[in-house]
Amino acid sequence: MHGQDRRMRRVGLPGNVCCAVIKLGNGFDVKRLRRRIAESPIMDWLARARIFRPLPLLPPLWRTSAKPKAVLFEHHHQNGSANPPWPLPQVVAERELHAGRGPGLAFDVMRHADGTSHLFLSWNHTYLDARGLDLLLNHLNADDTTKNVPTAQNLISPKQRGWDLSGWWPNVKQARGSVEWLHESGDEPLFSLVPPGPRPALCRNNYRIIYFTEEETARIDTRCQQFNCGFRRSHFYLAASLRALHTVAVQRGNQDGAYLIPVPHDTRKRGANGPIFSNHLSILFYRIEPKFAGRITDILGELSWQMTNQIRDRFPESCMAALDMFKPLPLGFYVHHLGKPTRGKIATFSFSDSGETCAGMKELWGGKILEVTHLVPAWRPPGLTVVFLRFGNRLSALLSSVDDCLSPAEVDGMERDMRKSLLEEESL
Repeated sequence: MHGQDRRMRRVGLPGNVCCAVIKLGNGFDVKRLRRRIAESPIMDWLARARIFRPLPLLPPLWRTSAKPKAVLFEHHHQNGSANPPWPLPQVVAERELHAGRGPGLAFDVMRHADGTSHLFLSWNHTYLDARGLDLLLNHLNADDTTKNVPTAQNLISPKQRGWDLSGWWPNVKQARGSVEWLHESGDEPLFSLVPPGPRPALCRNNYRIIYFTEEETARIDTRCQQFNCGFRRSHFYLAASLRALHTVAVQRGNQDGAYLIPVPHDTRKRGANGPIFSNHLSILFYRIEPKFAGRITDILGELSWQMTNQIRDRFPESCMAALDMFKPLPLGFYVHHLGKPTRGKIATFSFSDSGETCAGMKELWGGKILEVTHLVPAWRPPGLTVVFLRFGNRLSALLSSVDDCLSPAEVDGMERDMRKSLLEEESL
């Protein structure tokens, strides 16, 4: 994730910085939140944590700075509507959070005239993944943060791993399966949203959030059951997203390339309370041929078949080994090796289902939680990231795109097609 952060900055994007947007009711007590932050030993560690590479060809490690930087905390005022589309403060949209400089977390509070508030919690993805963020919110919302500290050290700080040549070679062997698969996938043409030619001097992220009501969410859940996706709802969400993107490909007159989609896979044990910090994700890769991308049932059949094979072949473990194998190497080598088999396209788009966020939490710091959204940046390539999120009984989807990869009209079309696939019977 640190390498990805650096790579995004090189193409003019603001880095791998995510933002959780949480709408809170009238009882939200900002002073209480500030007190929790000040009292928390975990937040103290976060304010001191820096990532660095001791020497070339050594893996990046975490170190603790003797002089912590205070976690950023700012207030903003908005007299307009507190309902979407709410304005994202410019300072939040341009927030720079570097993993090597710290701190990796920032809080922005926007007060509204009706007494509600929006909390914008920004973080560098190197420090946290989505599950880690939920664990951190649970910790900060506790009555006494000094007592609600995980006892295992690896829940507070990421495991430190130095250079171990004896462990590097087994990683190479275990990584072979995923690397070979990626090379084989690159033998055939892939559909890409990135336009040919030199990239613009400055790239921008655009966000489109698709909200579903409780009634619509219940209908989508029913549709998942109809497609036998009750325990794999993410497959249905991915199928709807891919079908919408396939429509864009047809409209562009590019129907020859296959769709290569990386999907993160949480490696924590189910129900585990940690680790909180760092990323604990592996990757599943799906490759869907254009002939299957026009029908939801065909896409679901391919996803189920490929997932079963990858789990059986221990593909997620192979991907984790590949990531560990590349950590000691320069970023340029990693990018070249990853991009060469796919001719630099890497993926068609990124997809993630964050599942239920703030599960079991009804309020934060005295304010009822009314709405939660995650803003996740898109990297270039591929130029598009789709993230599904559930809070309570409501589902939402984020379309995060780079401005030269997907036009506003194409984003409008994707939203219409996704709604149709998720909600209407005739979209089968």
